[in-house]
Amino acid sequence: MKKVLFYIENKWAFGAIHYGLCKVLYSHGIHCDLLNWDLDYTRDEFKFLIDTYDSIVTTPVFVSKLHLKYDVPLNKIIAVAHGQWDVLHARRNASFDFYPELKSFTVISNILKQKCIEWGISVTPIVTETGINFDFFYNKPSSKLKIVGYGGAKSTYNFAGEEIKRGHLVEESVLGIGLELKSHNFYNFLCMPGYYKTIDALVMSSSEEAGGLPIMEAAAAGKLVLGTPVGYFEEHSDMKNKARGGILLPLKEKDFISELSEQLIKYSKDKNLYKLKCLQIQEYARENYDWSKKLYSWLNLLA
Repeated sequence: MKKVLFYIENKWAFGAIHYGLCKVLYSHGIHCDLLNWDLDYTRDEFKFLIDTYDSIVTTPVFVSKLHLKYDVPLNKIIAVAHGQWDVLHARRNASFDFYPELKSFTVISNILKQKCIEWGISVTPIVTETGINFDFFYNKPSSKLKIVGYGGAKSTYNFAGEEIKRGHLVEESVLGIGLELKSHNFYNFLCMPGYYKTIDALVMSSSEEAGGLPIMEAAAAGKLVLGTPVGYFEEHSDMKNKARGGILLPLKEKDFISELSEQLIKYSKDKNLYKLKCLQIQEYARENYDWSKKLYSWLNLLA
């Protein structure tokens, strides 16, 4: 059996992604464990880890630390970038170009792959998309739309210092039409199915994403999902009727507020239309977001 160590944060989205991977990979002959990068370890401990695991997976940001502090051979490290920040931060702070010597370099979305090419990263990454455990989040849709959820950080700045989450736009839209807004407060990722039970819709307002877990999780939970054309949602939204994963909203702030308000009013006034749309989104999530639909590239990466 292959043995893989994820040297990663074990909370927030990283916790959800990597604990999920550990569960689904085991049945395919890959034993995975998580090692919290927030803690310090000795070189002796890492000697044992290096001897035990076939691969050590982390983000590009922590490759230098693994190699220089803990003597992990680069050809045993797989770097997975989950956002633009991962790649740009590593490029700024790494003392050498480690990508050609890595066991593998991968990103979680095609848009992030294109960014790496634009930035001149020395190795073109492969793409390994993230997924969710559909059954863990599944719930029957609400009877009507009353409470709107917001599942991300209200404000986050990218590498260029630009605010990309724009949670204030959701607050302005929702409160302006008299609906209730319920944001999550950085709950442990295991709490998220319970959080989704308390809302009827979820909005993603980002101007930049590589993936986007809340959109997928809320869809599996039977919620009305609305978001901007970034990350996975650009491919899976109702854009041009090619997919049915949720309602597409424009990126420009003024247009975003107007369209979001219009859509929320529309679905809050028609219970039947709301429920039909939620069921459609949920079925799309079942067929597209579950780990069983995303696992092939990870199996190739870790085999």
